[in-house]
Amino acid sequence: MTMKTHEEMRAELIDRAAQDEGFRAQLIDDPKTAIKDALGIDVPESVSVAVHEESATTAHLVLPPGANLSDAELASVAAGHRIEHFYGSQPHGHITPYDPTA
Repeated sequence: MTMKTHEEMRAELIDRAAQDEGFRAQLIDDPKTAIKDALGIDVPESVSVAVHEESATTAHLVLPPGANLSDAELASVAAGHRIEHFYGSQPHGHITPYDPTA
């Protein structure tokens, strides 16, 4: 079984939203349920998921967490996020942490 990276999962969600208007609406209105339905991942209560839709006149830039992080958390951001940062440390079977050396 191939493990999916955070980037692969994000691309899968975006691709599905581009092809399926119903899924796109669900992803905007209830992203945790949409993620569960599409990827089989339970996003923990402690994690907030915000979905932003770009338009011809609005673009979104996502920044990594700010300077209020610990040195270890900042090092993680510099090396690339681990999937557990977003979805908790529970095993998901088909998910692997982001490995910047891969």
